[in-house]
Amino acid sequence: MGGKFVQRDHDDATDDRLGRVQSLVRAFGVLDELSKADGLTLSEIARLAKLPRSTTHRLLTTMEALNFVAFDRDTNNWAIGMKAFTVGAAFAHARDLGKLGRPIMRGLMQELHHSVNIAVPEKQGMCYVGQVETSGVRQTAARPGACLPMHTTASGKVMMAHWSPPELDRFLARTELIARTERSITDLDQIRGELSNVRQRGFAIDDEEHAPGLRCVAAVVLDRYGAPRASLSISDVISRLKRESLDGIGQSLVLAARQMTSEIGTQLAA
Repeated sequence: MGGKFVQRDHDDATDDRLGRVQSLVRAFGVLDELSKADGLTLSEIARLAKLPRSTTHRLLTTMEALNFVAFDRDTNNWAIGMKAFTVGAAFAHARDLGKLGRPIMRGLMQELHHSVNIAVPEKQGMCYVGQVETSGVRQTAARPGACLPMHTTASGKVMMAHWSPPELDRFLARTELIARTERSITDLDQIRGELSNVRQRGFAIDDEEHAPGLRCVAAVVLDRYGAPRASLSISDVISRLKRESLDGIGQSLVLAARQMTSEIGTQLAA
């Protein structure tokens, strides 16, 4: 009774509950911060990763020995190392939809004059693996490598709409639908209604549901067995992507997604 209560860090408790190795969680957190910048100092990494400088330094020197990070002694900056690039390249090879579908994506961009994206579902949401940007401008929300929530993105909603009822039920049972903007759909009945609309019209729309000022339209790409495996989408700022154009764009996306299904469906099923 006389023992002192010590409040543990939430992440530490979560690590214990899920059987995580804390040092690995922290190391990947450091890598994640480095992936977002061209180079960071030790102090910057420690601040962004919310770790002590001493802990951050130990993690960095260990990863440097394994070539996952590199240290520039002229600038005192740390950056992603060759080994991390190699691992990322292995992922890109396995998920090389951006390369396989690039001719279709380029044609769609030239037709619609909006950035075209392709994304695949992963545990954390929809991960974007390819993009053909218009006028050299890349939309930051759907940049290659980004993983965004299912329920706030057109890419995610079109994927959810093509899941079997048991798959959708399992996802909704274990996932908290967190609002990203005031337009995000977080009510279970509303999201089910939205997915029904997506199935009826054949494409999904994100109307500032993930980020203010951005719209997105997406259609599903199927594998050779007819299962949903990827989404093909266009995204742009609302001043260029008008609401009145969404239906026509959606139909163009459906046709392009069907072409992609036909041409690379075998690779998607592999």
